[in-house]
Amino acid sequence: MMQSRIVCLVACGLVVLLSFGVQMGSAIKCWECRSDSDPKCADPFDNSTLSITDCKQVELKEHLPQAQATMCRKIRQKVHGEWRYFRSCAFMGEPGIEGDERFCLMRSGTYNIFMEYCTCNSKDGCNTASLRSPTVLLVLGAVVLLVLQTVNGIRRA
Repeated sequence: MMQSRIVCLVACGLVVLLSFGVQMGSAIKCWECRSDSDPKCADPFDNSTLSITDCKQVELKEHLPQAQATMCRKIRQKVHGEWRYFRSCAFMGEPGIEGDERFCLMRSGTYNIFMEYCTCNSKDGCNTASLRSPTVLLVLGAVVLLVLQTVNGIRRA
């Protein structure tokens, strides 16, 4: 009885440790849409009818023949009072500002124009805030299993 509980605790501990070792491959997947043709692309983002795009499958740009899409981008644009959102794979730039993805680059101009560029590469689908990391889900699952096993062991004792 005690031995099976120890085995379960060790197994749960290994799952937690291994989940931190999970790394994404070199390709990234991003959401691709435009709010002027799909209102669900705006904020709050609704990806329920979209499929995520593998950026290594995205067509290369003529003016950037050697560039690969390695990041995701979200652009929020206000032109003459109307907001538009664009989500896509990104070929150039750097994640966030000085590598911090929590910050976006903002530009404003004349004639009531405002743009915000958010670029990221931390995880698949990072160009929306609603996607959860698989590592977080693995850790939560391991914790739930550990708690259930502990509660079950206390009842038997």
